[in-house]
Amino acid sequence: MKRLISLCAATALLISLGGCADFAPDPTPTQDTSPGFEYTAENFPALYASAAYTPMAEAVAAIMLGTTREEAAAELSLVSTDGAWAALDSGEAGLVIAPEGSDMPGGIETAAIGRDALVFFVGQGSGIDSLAVGELERIFSLRADDWAPYGGEGAISILKRPAGSGSAAAVERLIGSDPAGYTGESAPLSHEGVIGYGLWSECALMGLADGYELIAVGGVEPTEESIASGEYPLCVDTLAGVAADAAEDSPERVLYLWLQGTVGQAFLSSQGYLEAEE
Repeated sequence: MKRLISLCAATALLISLGGCADFAPDPTPTQDTSPGFEYTAENFPALYASAAYTPMAEAVAAIMLGTTREEAAAELSLVSTDGAWAALDSGEAGLVIAPEGSDMPGGIETAAIGRDALVFFVGQGSGIDSLAVGELERIFSLRADDWAPYGGEGAISILKRPAGSGSAAAVERLIGSDPAGYTGESAPLSHEGVIGYGLWSECALMGLADGYELIAVGGVEPTEESIASGEYPLCVDTLAGVAADAAEDSPERVLYLWLQGTVGQAFLSSQGYLEAEE
């Protein structure tokens, strides 16, 4: 039977697990939030997360329920970014963890719980190590089809992403290109002319860019330091969202606030995510 963990107990557990591999934040002050709230499989909020934040959602559910990540995964709905926000709009989701989508619903409340970035990667040996935002716009608007002007060779092939992904929404919002024309199956790793895109956390924690090479944007490489400082030009926020009318003592509202607080931020940082911009 799953162990019940209140938010206060979760705080103590965060501190006591300093030597564990999965949960290892530094000791942090007790968070000022609703004390004594006990999460169980029955009252845990319907948590929808974009697939890019699978590890984050599993870790949060596991620490709240006092169970393994494998068991916690059964409590989650991992969908596209747009699918997660649509579920919150319809009432299917109680809490969402995702980046900004292509069409954000009304009647919701969001808060940044982490810092992330839109990053790009190319085939190994391509000769491309940096592109300006304007060059990316030209490539992703399909107005450039050859690498020669950018220091490479051969035809450009965009590695495609699933429709409704948060990274596709970020390309449209930050680069100014509509990715609808090139969503679908991905290109093979062996294709040197390929360029792909995704969130930095997907590359760092989920291996999205394994076999490829991350490139700089405007000469700035996407690193923890450059993203956290805002020097990297294509930063995005990791968002948590609830219905605007969610009760203050509801399971989803309590967890929503915890993710923004000192302990929640320390926990997410311990899992490899960058803390929200202050």
